[in-house]
Amino acid sequence: MVTPSNETTFLLGRLNWDAIPKEPIVWATFVAVALGGVALLAVLTKYRLWGYLWKEWFTSVDHKKIGIMYIILALVMFVRGFADAIMMRLQQVWAFGGSEGYLNAHHPTFSK
Repeated sequence: MVTPSNETTFLLGRLNWDAIPKEPIVWATFVAVALGGVALLAVLTKYRLWGYLWKEWFTSVDHKKIGIMYIILALVMFVRGFADAIMMRLQQVWAFGGSEGYLNAHHPTFSK
């Protein structure tokens, strides 16, 4: 009989359910990204844009469209990097003067 911990170890290796962050900032970010993704999928499905995106953009060999896709991806990564930088600065500000900040020293790690 497979216990849940053995099943988790089989699927995820040393990563287990205790490693999931419990900080509210991480959960709020996860919820916002999940809701945004569901909303995007709903809009694409409602307006039936899947075929158009596949035929005209995702499988295109037009250099102008490929360039636009690279620019959009670069902007998304820029926003992600900006969000990471803001999180690092917030940790530094909140951890000033003996406080641990929003990510303490005893958060779960993957090297157990």
